Amino acid sequence: MAYNTLLYDVSDRIATITLNRPDAMNATTDELYQELQDSLGKVAADRDVGCIILTGAGRGFCAGADLKARKDDMTPLQRRARHRWILKDILEPLFRIEKPVIAAVNGAAAGAGFNIALACDFIVASENASFIQAFARVGLVPDLGGLYLLGRVIGINKAKELCYTARKVSAQEAADLGIVNHVVPHDELLERARAIAAKITAGSPTAIGMTKTLLNKASNSTLDQMLEYESYAQTVAYLTPEYEEGVRAFREKRAPDFAAAAARG
Repeated sequence: MAYNTLLYDVSDRIATITLNRPDAMNATTDELYQELQDSLGKVAADRDVGCIILTGAGRGFCAGADLKARKDDMTPLQRRARHRWILKDILEPLFRIEKPVIAAVNGAAAGAGFNIALACDFIVASENASFIQAFARVGLVPDLGGLYLLGRVIGINKAKELCYTARKVSAQEAADLGIVNHVVPHDELLERARAIAAKITAGSPTAIGMTKTLLNKASNSTLDQMLEYESYAQTVAYLTPEYEEGVRAFREKRAPDFAAAAARG
């Protein structure tokens, strides 16, 4: 699929997906969602990719839904079907993909854009970035997983405040709240995100993928359930070529080549 609203690049086992509607602050349209769905499927299937960076072109990360492109002639059933498509085929795969996703937030992350960033594993933000649950300003409910994700990150009371007031949060305040992992100078954003991604891709793809899955389950599981999941995952990990490579590298006092080991498996 040729992309009109995204840029897609893979180098050094890092896939970079860039939302590319800079004139509209990368606001979402059905075309952008379709291309994001395709790119996520592509990166999930690419064994040469160990980490993903999601960012935006121009001044914004994502300004949320493009209200100029909205479809006012849809019936409630059509609107519900469209929304469920976005949630099940794009948002959920972004959250669940067994490869770490770093949101490199270069500017405004508003509405759906904020929640797309939250669906990533963590956020590296430019000092120019801002975050806003803008839905209340247009009479809507936070979507794209925001009602689930934001409270998990900052606690329910703070999440309520941001959703009810539609207050803009700076990059530094977002870091103080725990939304953002790192705030960096604007010109260093992608360099820092790629440096973190490089550390991730040096690890075991299988172990990291299972770790992500289990961490995502943890807050909705009991201790007994998590111990069962952990036991199963560790048993699988012991059987992988990556574990054998890790032990061999430790004994030989060298850095392990987990990617090559995974390719052999």
